[in-house]
Parts: sequence; structure tokens; C-alpha cells
Amino acid sequence: MHELRVGIALSGGGARAMAFHLGCLRTLQELGILDQVRVLSTVSGGSVIGGLYAAHDGSFEQFEAQVRAVLRQGLARPTLRAAFTTSEGLKALACWALLGTANLLLIALKWSFWLGSFLLPARLRPNWRIADWHLPFRRFASRTTIFRRAVDDALFKGKRVGDLKDRTPLLIVNAAELRTGSAFYFTPRESGSWRLGRLAQPDISLAHVVTASAAYPMFLPALDEVLPFDKRDGSRRIERVILTDGGVYDNLGLAPLWPDRDPTVSLNVQEIDTIICCRAGYGLRHDPPSQFLIARLQSAIACIHDRAQNAGIKRLFELQAAGKLRRVLLPYLGQDDRQLKYPPADLVTREEAYAYPTDFSAMSEDWIDRLSRRGAQLTRALIAEHVPEWMQPPVSPMTTKDGSCAG
Repeated sequence: MHELRVGIALSGGGARAMAFHLGCLRTLQELGILDQVRVLSTVSGGSVIGGLYAAHDGSFEQFEAQVRAVLRQGLARPTLRAAFTTSEGLKALACWALLGTANLLLIALKWSFWLGSFLLPARLRPNWRIADWHLPFRRFASRTTIFRRAVDDALFKGKRVGDLKDRTPLLIVNAAELRTGSAFYFTPRESGSWRLGRLAQPDISLAHVVTASAAYPMFLPALDEVLPFDKRDGSRRIERVILTDGGVYDNLGLAPLWPDRDPTVSLNVQEIDTIICCRAGYGLRHDPPSQFLIARLQSAIACIHDRAQNAGIKRLFELQAAGKLRRVLLPYLGQDDRQLKYPPADLVTREEAYAYPTDFSAMSEDWIDRLSRRGAQLTRALIAEHVPEWMQPPVSPMTTKDGSCAG
């Protein structure tokens, strides 16, 4: 068999994505592909399951049991518990009161100066850049830091990104940096952004990077931080960064896997010739009529989001057609089942699975089975159609990720 240079992208989509991706990974494990993957690029809900996989030491069966337990419990309840039983809740409340009051005063000040300027003759009006005025302090705690505490307590138990340094596949957790509009990648080897440089202190908690990747803007405020970066000219600079859900930049997690990335500009460039993109964040939307501002904005953002994902998929297949990618597989929750060449007789259909919401609430066992089975079935059907040589699983005892026998 040709040496595999596989990169897997796990899309965003909350708990729905976690369950779907679990099935995709299960099939890849059964066929002996998962152990040969070089890069695991993750976004939002994909980052939660990707982080769990990268940090897990046991067999795949033990990993699957852990993910199922997390899905059954959800992350909403642990977050509420952290809000009321840890100091993070009090800090977030204090920060909310401080920022709320300060922002109201700042807005009143801006409007006063702006309106007052019209009382002066045009030649005497000051050339103030009122739009650039901002508070001298940042958001130091929020619902997002409470969520981070819950993620650490419930999932990662204090593990740090540096703990994964010698493991394969390389985990790349995708976030978006709002001030520069660029991708921000966290990995065990190097973290940062092409705009900001390489993070000078990269060994941070796994819960922190997963939270940054999953901080969906409609519900969780962005993480507001001051961090040191090493620039390409050898200098070091302190930058204020605003990190939010990686889906804002690329909800598929494909950006770190493109074969035409320039290592002199981009971080974490890997040689990949096969991309498996597990896509669970884009369903068949049919929103209710948008009569109010928030509803209209939500529908507009979702439309932009969906079009961006479709553009990413189009580029994926264009790169394959141009010979820059050897293989492309797209297990997609919203797959048109009529297009499958080898559908299983008991296929979980699109209509049975796509409508689950993208939050992190507790999921029933029925939905876990439904979504994960669809992920596993689609992955197997697509491999049978497009890469039939992968359909013969290796004959070997069940092993753990570190290569030792399990049982």
C-alpha cells in the first residue's frame, strides 16, 4: 500500500458533531487507517472529541466509552455547577458588572462629545477619533472562563497541550482571532497565527485551547488575553488577542491541511496527500420567518457560514482534480443518500439524523447511536466506493494508542 499521508478534519457542530465524528473515527479505526493519520485538525465540537482522542491512553473502545459518557452528561450541567460552586462564577459576575457599567459610561461620553462637537463652528470642531476610544481594561472572566473550568474538571483534568508533544497524530485546534481576522492554531509543537507570530509560551491547558475553539459567539464571549509572541525578525512583542470559535474562520478545519501552504509564512505545515473531512456542522436549514433584528442576524450569519463551508469543499475537490491531493473523502451528515454507491441496508438516513441541535446539552443514548452510526456508515460506504483497497482491516490484536496490547 502507498504510504499514507492522511489528515483528518473534524468540523464544528457541538455535541452533534462529537457523536457523528465518533462514528467516523470508529470506522477508520476498524479499517486500520486511524493509527496512520498524521494530522488531526479540529474545530469547536470537533475540538472537544479531538482533544479527548489526543489525550486518551487506552484502547479505542475505552475512548468511545468516554465520549459516550461525556455526551450523555453534556457540558451544560457541569458549566452551571462551575458557575455556582467555584470562584470563576463570582469573577464572571464581577467582571460583567464592571464592564457593563464602564461601557455605559464610555458610550455616554462618546455621544456627549459627538453631539457637543456640532455646537461648535465647523472650523473649530476637534478631530477626535471617537471610534478608537476603548476601555483601558479587558474582560478577565466570563461565561467562557466558567465553561473552560467545567471542561477542565469534566474532561481533561489539568492536562496541558505540551503533554501531547510526542504523540501522533499531531493535534491542531483551530480558533479565530478577531482583531486580525486570522486563524489561530494551537498545537503541542507550536501555536500562534501568521499575523501575530509564534506564541512564546505555548504550553497552556488543553481545556483552554478547546474552549477557545468552541466559544460560539452567540453564547460565549471571546477570550480576551494579552500574550507574548515571537516575530519572524527575532523580536518578541506583547499582543492583545481576542479568541473565539474556530468556525468563524473555518468551520471545517481544512485550513491547516491545504497542500499549498507556505512554511515560511504559515505554522504547522505538514505534508498531506489525503484529506478526510468529517462534516457535521451544516444541516438542512429551514429557519422560521425572520421578523426581528436578532433572528435576521442569526439567519444572515448562518447563510454566510454555510456558503463559506461550501466554498471550502469546492476547493477541496479542485485540489484533488489538480493532482495536489491524492484522495478526498467527505463523510457528511447531510449527505444525499441517493448518491451513495454502496449504502448499507440499515443506513441511518439523513432525515433521521441531521436535525439535532449544535449545543452541548446532554444527549440521549438513542441520538448518540443514531448520529454515530450514520458517521460510521457513511465513512465505510465512501471508502468502499472511492478507496476500496482500504476495506481490508489489518489482522492484529486490539492495541492501545501507545502500541501495547489491550487485554
